[in-house]
Amino acid sequence: MNQPPCGGWKNIYNGDTQTEKGSYYYKEAIMEKNSILSDFIVLNRQRIKELEADLWQMEHQKSGARLVWLEREEENKTFAIAFQTQPWDDTGVFHILEHSVLCGSERYPVKEPFVELMKSSLNTFLNAMTFPDRTIYPVSSRNSQDFMNLLRVYMDAVLHPLLHSKPEIFGQEGWHYEMDEGGALSIKGVVFNEMKGAFFAPDTLLEREVTQLLFPDACYRFVAGGDPEHIPELTYETFAAAHSRLYHPSNAYIFLDGRIDIAQILAILDEEYLSAYDRRPTPEAIPLQKPIEAGMTTIYYELSPQESPEGRARLADGYAACTFRDRETLTALQALSDVLCGDNQAPLKRRLLESSLARDVRMEICGGVQQPWFTLEARDIAENKADEVSAALWEELERLSREGLDHQRILAVLDNLEFEARQRDYGQMPQGIMLGSQVLESWLYGGDPAANLSVGTLFDVLRKKCEAGYFEELLKGLILENPHHCRVLMLPSHTIGQERQAQETARLSAIQSGWSAEETVGIRRFQEVIAVWQNTPDTPEQLAAIPRLHLDQVPTEPEKLPLSEETTAHMTLLRHDLPTSGITYCNLYFSLDDLTPNELTKAAFMAQLFGHLDTERYALADLSREMRSLFGDIRFIIEAYGPQNAPDRCRTFLCVSCSALDAKLEKALSFLTELLTGQQWENSEQMLVFLRQQRAAMAEQMVMAGHNAAMSRVLACSTAEGAVQEQASGITFLRWLTELEQDFPARFTALAEDLKALSRRVFCCVRMTISVTAGDKSSAETAARLLSSSLPEGSFVLPCMASILPREPRREGIVIPSGVSYAALGGLFQEAGRGAAKVMGHTVSLAHLWNTVRVQGGAYGTGMVLRDTGFAGFFSYRDPSAARTIDCYRASADFLRGIGDMDLTGMITGTVAESDPLLTPRMKGKVSDALYWRRISHEDRCRVRREMLSTVPDDLASLADPVEELAARGSICILGSRQQVDACAGWLDNIMVL
Repeated sequence: MNQPPCGGWKNIYNGDTQTEKGSYYYKEAIMEKNSILSDFIVLNRQRIKELEADLWQMEHQKSGARLVWLEREEENKTFAIAFQTQPWDDTGVFHILEHSVLCGSERYPVKEPFVELMKSSLNTFLNAMTFPDRTIYPVSSRNSQDFMNLLRVYMDAVLHPLLHSKPEIFGQEGWHYEMDEGGALSIKGVVFNEMKGAFFAPDTLLEREVTQLLFPDACYRFVAGGDPEHIPELTYETFAAAHSRLYHPSNAYIFLDGRIDIAQILAILDEEYLSAYDRRPTPEAIPLQKPIEAGMTTIYYELSPQESPEGRARLADGYAACTFRDRETLTALQALSDVLCGDNQAPLKRRLLESSLARDVRMEICGGVQQPWFTLEARDIAENKADEVSAALWEELERLSREGLDHQRILAVLDNLEFEARQRDYGQMPQGIMLGSQVLESWLYGGDPAANLSVGTLFDVLRKKCEAGYFEELLKGLILENPHHCRVLMLPSHTIGQERQAQETARLSAIQSGWSAEETVGIRRFQEVIAVWQNTPDTPEQLAAIPRLHLDQVPTEPEKLPLSEETTAHMTLLRHDLPTSGITYCNLYFSLDDLTPNELTKAAFMAQLFGHLDTERYALADLSREMRSLFGDIRFIIEAYGPQNAPDRCRTFLCVSCSALDAKLEKALSFLTELLTGQQWENSEQMLVFLRQQRAAMAEQMVMAGHNAAMSRVLACSTAEGAVQEQASGITFLRWLTELEQDFPARFTALAEDLKALSRRVFCCVRMTISVTAGDKSSAETAARLLSSSLPEGSFVLPCMASILPREPRREGIVIPSGVSYAALGGLFQEAGRGAAKVMGHTVSLAHLWNTVRVQGGAYGTGMVLRDTGFAGFFSYRDPSAARTIDCYRASADFLRGIGDMDLTGMITGTVAESDPLLTPRMKGKVSDALYWRRISHEDRCRVRREMLSTVPDDLASLADPVEELAARGSICILGSRQQVDACAGWLDNIMVL
């Protein structure tokens, strides 16, 4: 449900260090199999050695609710409640329910408890998700009181929502008819607009078609999120009945993780919620789909009018793979996918590339459901060569099954997959949330909740089976001889978006023409009811019901991140000594501060090419195999770091980030130096193939995450950091890739020479800063010794002024193939680094923009962003009306002027949560590096925290004038359909088509 962030993390840290010895005494004295605690009977206990945890499985006797507690020494506590929700049509009923239950409940009767928690909680995760066969409501927090607050609000939301007495909730979150002053009819709704945007992505369209064909008798044939064409078919009565039938404890799966007071939590669940319910029959088990040969269908996806449709068709074969119990098969399938299609030297992809039948081949696996499935897709093919493409794929697969796969590659891939599985670093997603998902992926279907929690001997078994021909047999069984199959041909169209819009307009016209005068009045009346409800503020009594922390429960200082700076071998070494379970994380920063904009663009392309070209010692196939075996992860990316309140300055780097087992570190770093210094830039064929794939992927990403692209354009007009990122990864870079692809033969020779010279210039000791995060203190010395001895000394002088400066302010519209828009506005904001300004941004996002842009306007997401460099801006995501949204941004100043004596306790708490995210050891090292480059000390962070905690309403009101100036003079970028962009023409100086 929560909107995607526009940069940054939405997580927190708090200083809760409660030992909770009482709960352990209670557990040790009473908790054993068949014991009963608060009407929960203990069914089973399993030791999960790899997690140093005990898994307790329980059941609430009166209501039938199931519960799993993963007991371990984890301070970040997790709660989730899930329901089995099999869709029976494409109306998205469970997606709309997922949104709607969080719009007020009996105990917490505010319009949006979810938003109140976003404003005021110390959560480390707060969201809700709809899956093809289940709906999950997970939360987590380090603070014990906050954790119980979150649990109570979520339990009341799912069991006692106000949606049964407030049809306005269904209209707002799902869909409703709306007529403008002239009587023109449209459809509004948050989920409707979310899915309207999603259905412009070719991958979404493919998934929908494949699941319809593969699962004609199972729930997976329906779009759980909702097909925008069918969402308006859902009635309020059906929606409410679905909640009554399925959101019952007998259909509930409750997950707990971490160091919690289990006696207290079970008592809350029983006494406050579950004891009011009697058992009822559970929903039918999800039926297994019998194998079916579904044949081939043809569908269309929208292509930008700037791109030729020639050679842009796609051909995909879909296959059912196994069941949720076949973990070994599914893991082996992941390895097989990489071996066949993981890079341009993988045999299946290479066959089609070398024969010029396709520009890319991908194998995508959809797991986490009862019957996992996968697709094998050839991209960018000629429509009239679909049969030839299919024959070539089949011939190569038969050859591989007959002659054998590359077993060394298989073993390397298994090494990499095992690294990821044992590392359990899920980035911004708390570990407990992911463990809960893994539990549900077996438990929901009647399997062992612990089935997916341990790696065990899984990979050792697969390595042994490799030599016995297991993977060749897997290829035969799951692809060549699989009776459960379908085929989809996707054709490009310049007009399909317009046709869909015309069909929607015609449907609405036909519906409206059939209404009586009385029905028309009823539609207008319901529209007005929704508007009144949306604009009526919650009463003080309603708001007081939401449980909140007091400011004295909020940490007064942020977590101090470990960093020691040393000079060794004439290089700077940044050390982060943290427990990392035998893994070393390295970040190598090569200074690019003296590069011109044109050189920076080439450096960005150069960074992307690493690992995709031959080197002096390795052919590309061997290179790929070694990379998978030696590294957990390796990335090359341009990064920029601007200091506080200095928008015209930044440091720019080509950063090489990698992770390796301590035991493999020396070999991994030696291999890395070969990669950096031995790249063969003269291979035009390899470079062109990669260029085409990268440009296509980036163009598709611009459509799916247009808010990031729009904000990048606005940032580039305000800060040097933003200008660097736009040049290296924004629309500017995409257009450079497009032009290079169009004129590649003529430009290649000069480009290859430039890249060769640039790599020799950049990868040298004098430009390099080494950052190491590890538990083994010798890792840093090893990295410094190996890299300093392997790379040339080089030369570099840090320029006095940035070579890439912010652009002139601009207001532009960019037409993309999409049914929704993304609107960004931003500019310089001197106060951005102050604590009060951060509280202001949080308050504007959730007390103003959420209501005006998301709730009333129907956009899926919106927010205000502030950067320490001296930037502030606004963004919207999957927005049905960018023009209206710009007006909402401009109204932010008046909102601040009218803030009155608002109680800011919750807003301050939420701002603290945003400012200090929950971090893995790897992320702690990376964030510490960023603070170092930005020259932000721990003392600076403590000062900002003190400013946050002391913010008063007058501080926010005093920022109204600067915000008004920002909105009036800031740069604007609108990404969206031609209709959306044209509607904003009055704001814009320039319109272009991407």
